[in-house]
Amino acid sequence: MRGVFSLSRPRAGGPVVLWGGAQPSGSLKYLTFARYLAAMPPGSRGLVELSGASSALALDVLGRERGLPTVALTDATGEAYLRAHGFQGQVRQVGSMADMFHQAMTLERDGWCWPRQLTNRALVACVEAWASGLRAQVRERFPTVKRVVCGFGTGATLAGLTRVFTTGGFTVTGLQPAPGKPLPGWRTWEAQNLGAEDLFFEHQPRVPLATAAPAPDAVTALLDWARRQPHPEQVLVIAHNAREEDVAQA
Repeated sequence: MRGVFSLSRPRAGGPVVLWGGAQPSGSLKYLTFARYLAAMPPGSRGLVELSGASSALALDVLGRERGLPTVALTDATGEAYLRAHGFQGQVRQVGSMADMFHQAMTLERDGWCWPRQLTNRALVACVEAWASGLRAQVRERFPTVKRVVCGFGTGATLAGLTRVFTTGGFTVTGLQPAPGKPLPGWRTWEAQNLGAEDLFFEHQPRVPLATAAPAPDAVTALLDWARRQPHPEQVLVIAHNAREEDVAQA
């Protein structure tokens, strides 16, 4: 997947940034789910996911490309985020995680495609499919980079990047939100995991998770963390859903 990545070093001596917002849905989830849906059985009636952020937005765009409707199961905060970012599918506000799973399973039984992003380990391989091309471009254009930092959400992107980049000699860190300061699409492992069923469960012992300082948004949290490192110029920031033109003086 060469040529699909927007990479830059906004400040001399600062971190390199992968701008995921340049993707058609506004995040790197577009690449991951495009790979996943390529193997979707024919005849699916639509797409459904438990998401109030980037995953739902990616599935919405991919669904429209395929002529399929998309349903996002989320809460009021998630719905507000989705509508503010151009989501055109159906949003169902659900009061509990158990109810979300129940509604998704009902739609799945009715022929809808549910990627099960919280538990589906196949999504890690979907990330690996595009991460190898990213690693090649980083090595070619920014050979001084040795570290990667990525926000921690479902864990698929973080785990896939870890598999690809660590084999190339890089270190990879996942960043969790500051206590009491939630960020869309991010979570904390200790308080928000599904145990052994969780997609990230098997990776957690081997992937370091750090905690961000309080920040108004994800890209600010990531850039702040990177700039606090001893050698910020050696860090690649995975700005999952940010665009360079929207981050003034990044």
